[in-house]
Amino acid sequence: MPSSDFPAFRENAWRRLEAFADRMPEYATQRNRVVPGHVNVSQLSPAIRHRLLGEEEFVAFAIERHGFQKVEKLVQEIYWRLYWKSWLEMRPDIWTRYRYDLGQFSSGAWRAGEKVMGGDSGIDMIDYFARELTTTGYLHNHARMWFAGAWVHHFGLPWQIGADFFHRYLLDGDPASNTLSWRWVAGLHTPGKTYLARPANMEKYVDPEILDANRGGLERLNDSVAKIPSEEPIPERCLPQIEDWQGSRDGGKVGWWIHDDDLQVAGAWKVEHAVALLSRDVHDQARYGGNRTAFIETGLRDVAKQLESSAAAEFAETTATAQFLADWAGYHGLKTIVAYQPWVGPIRDALPEIESQLRRQGITLHLHRKQSDRRWVGEATAGFFGFWKKVSRNQGFVSK
Repeated sequence: MPSSDFPAFRENAWRRLEAFADRMPEYATQRNRVVPGHVNVSQLSPAIRHRLLGEEEFVAFAIERHGFQKVEKLVQEIYWRLYWKSWLEMRPDIWTRYRYDLGQFSSGAWRAGEKVMGGDSGIDMIDYFARELTTTGYLHNHARMWFAGAWVHHFGLPWQIGADFFHRYLLDGDPASNTLSWRWVAGLHTPGKTYLARPANMEKYVDPEILDANRGGLERLNDSVAKIPSEEPIPERCLPQIEDWQGSRDGGKVGWWIHDDDLQVAGAWKVEHAVALLSRDVHDQARYGGNRTAFIETGLRDVAKQLESSAAAEFAETTATAQFLADWAGYHGLKTIVAYQPWVGPIRDALPEIESQLRRQGITLHLHRKQSDRRWVGEATAGFFGFWKKVSRNQGFVSK
């Protein structure tokens, strides 16, 4: 548990982790059950996505409390997120193609999608999930699979529009796990593997309190058949460039740009100035919903407060990230800005403009990838379970 002087948002995540601790050994058998309040899962994915709570912190806590064998499935699910990130990092064209495709669909496809997104699909259970997502910013993982399966294989809608819907509203919306999970459901990630939403599966796993109030039209899903989209082959893997920034070489003042891809600041660099920046232009480009932007803002404010004792830290928001960073560095006399390397996604997409603007002002941007991330980013060469074997051995979960 962090010390009592930690800001509230991160502390609240730790409290939720503590509250979930007793249920951790039951996760393997109960995680697929969708129940009121979602008590069978931690609901910490938004904090982990933005690293108010780190993956390795979560794993270490679970193993310390119960031992690896009792929480293996829970630990494995945490590493699924890192697997997806690493897989997409070596195939960034998948993300680029997906974002491009969103601009190519007809207005009719978008209108049909908006009807389902708005909770007017004609299948009450699917509509319930759509409303839960837009209202709360959360959706149980099993519900995500049912929704995506119905979207693609029953309604015949483009998976990209559905993935965009999730990415806009999920508080834990992650470019890698969201995009690649939708591709998996659609049958594009693993050849021959699709996921169809079946009423019998919902009846098995959805609590009667939820299911009985939302049975209308459910039988229609029995008619679903796999509709695998056609697309170009998956691009070849490429190893991403990794910079290991160790500190300013010219002795000049250094500023730290904190973005919403990674809000974990423990053990970070000694810097004179830090800004936790809410990039509304980036969020507007990705069309984030209000709940998601508010969650990110709270996290960034939390981080700025956390750093007050060690640096001149501030929270700021902008609609022009590149210009703001250049002006901020100029105001403080900074020649170097350092930031954690963003993963493939919206922040990464904004980097070319940011770096160009900073160069014009004689400012260098250094992007640093944490050792814990660097360890895995080249390991997602194929399926998850090969990746998991490497993790299990290297982390000492099993004998080498």
